[in-house]
Amino acid sequence: MRSPTEKITLIEILSIAIAGFFGLLAMVQGYLTLMLLTFYLVCVSLICDALIYWQKGHTAHTGKQVLRAAVIFIFTTYILIRL
Repeated sequence: MRSPTEKITLIEILSIAIAGFFGLLAMVQGYLTLMLLTFYLVCVSLICDALIYWQKGHTAHTGKQVLRAAVIFIFTTYILIRL
């Protein structure tokens, strides 16, 4: 029987892997847009982690992850708007 959080875990792992690839590419090539995309993908990963912990009933950890994702999202959006 499959875990109910398997799809969310897969999205979390894929978003971190793609973020790592885009982050390295952004550092080597110097593209700011790829770096911003990397931060947005990290936000997706944090939200997926929060969803997993929410389904397990760990509300404190869920809140911390959502707060981290919100801070990264807000600052990344601010940088994007200031360009």
